[in-house]
Amino acid sequence: MQFLKVKKLEHDDTHMRITWNDGKVCSYDLLELRKDCPCANCRGGHGTHTTRTTDNIQTIRLLGWKTVGRYALQFTWSDGHDLGMYTMDNLRERCENQ
Repeated sequence: MQFLKVKKLEHDDTHMRITWNDGKVCSYDLLELRKDCPCANCRGGHGTHTTRTTDNIQTIRLLGWKTVGRYALQFTWSDGHDLGMYTMDNLRERCENQ
């Protein structure tokens, strides 16, 4: 896969749309992204028996985003959370598997 870069990112109250540098357009459900936050806190820690802490979230809004290096996006959510780094590869893979 070629080097992935976000060409354009748009969002409304429920979905985010990314246009990638290769022209592919992908849509993501914001609540699903928030619930799947990859940070250790949301995943339930580092142990072998972890419990995801995001299951009870019912609504969410995306307040902002920034790139992290050349490999990830970091989102600021309406619940104050902003620790998760969603890799470009993972976001693209989510899109391809929808």
